[in-house]
This record gives sequence, structure tokens and C-alpha cells, in this order.
Amino acid sequence: MGFKKSDKDTTTTDTAGVTGATNGSIYTTKQPEDDESHQMICSLFLGPHAENYDWFKNNLIGVLEKIRDGRLNYFPEDGRFISEGVQTSTKFQDSSTKISNAVQKAAEILSKHSVPWWSPRYAGHMCMDMSMPSLLGYFMTMLYNPNNVSIEASPITMVAEIQAGQQLCEMFGYNLDPANKDVPQGWGHVTCGGTVANLESIWYVARSLSHPIVAARLARNLKFYPLALRNAVKDFGPLSFIGGTFAVDTCAGNRKLFRDLTKWELLNLKVPTVLEIPDRLSVEFGISSTFLQKVMEKYGIQSVGLGSLERQYDIEKPIQYMLSNTRHYSWPKGAAIAGIGSHNVVGIEADFEARLDIDDLDRKLQKSVDNQQAVYAVVAIIGSTEEGAVDPLRGILELRKKYQSKGLSFVIHGDAAWGGYFANMLPKDFKPNDPANANPPKQIGGGEGFVPDASLRVETQEDIYRLRDVDSITVDPHKAGYIPYPAGGLCYRDDRMRFLITWSSPYISRAGTTESIGIYGVEGR
Repeated sequence: MGFKKSDKDTTTTDTAGVTGATNGSIYTTKQPEDDESHQMICSLFLGPHAENYDWFKNNLIGVLEKIRDGRLNYFPEDGRFISEGVQTSTKFQDSSTKISNAVQKAAEILSKHSVPWWSPRYAGHMCMDMSMPSLLGYFMTMLYNPNNVSIEASPITMVAEIQAGQQLCEMFGYNLDPANKDVPQGWGHVTCGGTVANLESIWYVARSLSHPIVAARLARNLKFYPLALRNAVKDFGPLSFIGGTFAVDTCAGNRKLFRDLTKWELLNLKVPTVLEIPDRLSVEFGISSTFLQKVMEKYGIQSVGLGSLERQYDIEKPIQYMLSNTRHYSWPKGAAIAGIGSHNVVGIEADFEARLDIDDLDRKLQKSVDNQQAVYAVVAIIGSTEEGAVDPLRGILELRKKYQSKGLSFVIHGDAAWGGYFANMLPKDFKPNDPANANPPKQIGGGEGFVPDASLRVETQEDIYRLRDVDSITVDPHKAGYIPYPAGGLCYRDDRMRFLITWSSPYISRAGTTESIGIYGVEGR
């Protein structure tokens, strides 16, 4: 049945029984032909009715032609391996026909029964349509099957991943300028999803790998590296010669000799303080990375084990993670895998807007101080899975300052798997508390029209802006980045953090080298 139109009404009914369409389209509002942002967005997607099919098809053909040309141009004098005679043989033809039939059948089933992410009618999940550039890039790269473990295995795509990590850091406001010494230099990389990115963030905070690492630019572990190092600084230890002069600042701001720090003070050193220890040992005492590596082979977790350090320092109360009860299930799962234990992931109450209750977090942190129970990290959820709520990050950062003055310090991680890409909605010159930020710029548009525009709440704008102040961030390109599954990402505010979970000794200097991605993180690729 086709469209049926009455003499008195312009409304039509299509074959699916949909009413309300005008002139063959369900979109009754006139499209803003002069809206440049709408035009640009339309160029990025295949379209609900595959309106950009021809453009997409032509680019796919172009990709296939390039892989053909690349193979033909690689030692062309070798000649054909698969001859025309083989291609016309019965066995070849039978096999090719079976494959073609299977491909067509699978494609038909997928087209009929897959979830229609691409349709404006579907809003049952946080994922949406994928962009054509991402699909083309995914398809193109798949044909070459690179392994981003090293530059030898992926001379192009590993460089692309490093650049993608830099772009994610830039999106969140992390510093990428090595000449800017006021803030650390950020670093990011791609993972197979947000769950693995969250697991990696737990890993670097809580455990680290059990092997020696070149220490000229890294600390082994934010919580237990200082404990292991102090054992080497004590009387008759291999680093005892620095004991009378090597001093650090506690998180409360008191300058003390490192050897005189209490267990509580060692567990609560600020992140920058821990990360700069190896550099300071090199600069102030001439301790080489090789010597420090040998020291940590004897005193580090890789030799004595975490349990041994806990017994030596009489750590009876388990160190905890804190985050809202709206958390994703990957957090207790990650804690279990990392050996922290899911029971030590402490849930913080949510308010009536499904945001972390800052008062409840305050009470639990005070309890940690009162009980002398250390905290690994507090997680701010930037877009909860079920509600899309954004935790009050500004308040969490303020609480860290408050409790550092009381002797308690912890990592702050931003779980922005769902909401991270909304940082792109902030103007480049955005500053919190600027009255101009209360409303969207006039050129963006209003809340009505063919595709209504919507601005972020003022408090949400600031919370997203403050992501630049957290220690690490999880983000999922396969959610609001319109990227195919699977694609997660993890960004570090201080690039030295990645060395906490490296499997191979990193280069002391990056000058003139291209670093490998595969040695960092959970995935070995």
C-alpha cells in the first residue's frame, strides 16, 4: 500500500501505518536549510533512511581500491598467486557461492532484526547512530589488521592512537604543552571499553604490576610505593644515606624527613609528591635508574608482596574506593579483579537528582580520618548509566582540599564514559562563573525547531569543565562519540601515571622515539 492523501488533509499514512507525515515525510517541521551546523551534522551520518548511501558507498569503494592498489604495488614482479584458472575452478566457485550466500543472509538478518540505533524513533539506550567517518575508519583499518602493541606492528595506527589520546586529553582540558611546567603533561590511550578503562584506573591506583620498573620518571604505586621505598631508606638500607636530608611535604603541608613519615602520612602523600620522588632522587642524590631498580627489586611489592607490606606496617583496615550508588557495575567487578574486594567499594548516597550526595561523602571521609582508614580514590560519575546524572565534581575537589589539610589524600577519578564527550559543548573560552555561560550562544539556536538545541545546566557546565583537575578520566567513544563498539579511553592528567602499570621498562626520555602503546594498561594486544 502506498501513501494515501485525502482532498482536505495533507496528512498521509505510510506502509507502516505512521500518521502525521507531510509531503511523504514524518518530519513536519521545515528543515532549516540555512542552518550550517545542521548541514554539517547531516554530512556525518548515513541518515535514518540511508539518505547519504551513495556518498558512503563511494568511499567504501575508494577504500577497497586503495587496498587493491597497495597489494598490486608490493613487489609487482611477483605476479599472481591466485590464478584465473583457480578462480574459475569448480571448488573455488562453490566455496565463493557459499560465502556470498552466507554474507547476504547474515546481512539481511542484521538489517531486519538489529536495534535501530540510527532512527529518531528509538531512544531506548544511550548509544546512537555511528558516524560515517568512524565506520569508514573502522572498516579501512580492519582490512590491514594492525596490532598497536608496537611501532613495528602498526607503523601508522599506533601513531594515530597516540594522537587520539592527545585529542581526548585536549577535550578535557589536560595540558599537552611540554613547555608549560605549571601543570603536568597529560596522556591518554584507547581501550576496548569503559569497563577495562575503569579497571585500569583501579589498577594504577591500587596495585601496580609485580615487577621492577625503570624509576627515573615514575613511581611504582601511589599508595604502596612510598612504604616500600621507606624500608630502603631506614637504617642500614641501601638508601639510608639519604635519610638525614631527603624531605617531602605531607598532604597537610608539613615538611618532614621521608624516613620519619608515619604510616598514615606515607599512605596519604599527594599524587604529585609520589610521582616526583624518582626524579628528585636522581637530581638531588645522583641515584641512577639502574640502582633504584635494583633497590626496588628487593623492597618492592614484586619481591615482598602486598600482604607483606601490609603486615610490616600493620595495615589492618582495608583501603577503600568511594563513589555514588549510581555507579556502573564495572567498579565492584574491577575491585574484585584488582584484589581490593568489592566490599571495599563504598557506596555514597545519591540525592534526588541522582547525583552524588556531597554531604554523605563528607561524612564518610570524616569517618575515614577518625578511623585512620586510607582511601584509594573518590570517583565522580560524569553521566550515570541509568540517569545521565553528573556528580558535583567541584564539591568533590573542594572536599579533597579540606581533607588533605586533615591528613587524608586520595586520587579523584572521573568516570565520564557516558558524559565525557559533552565537554565539546563548552566553548573554547569557557570559564566558570561567567554570566555569559548561563545561556547558549545566540548562534546555536533555541529549544524549538527541526532539531531542537539544548544547553547544559550551569552547574553541569562547571562540573565538566573541572574534569581538567582530576587525576584520570574514563571516556567511551562508542557512546557519545558515535564510534563503533568496542572503543573506550583512559586519560591521565600526569603522563607519569601510566608507568605504574607498564609491563616493560619505559624509555627514560621520549626525545626522538615513538613510544609503544601495548606496554601500558590491561590489554596486551
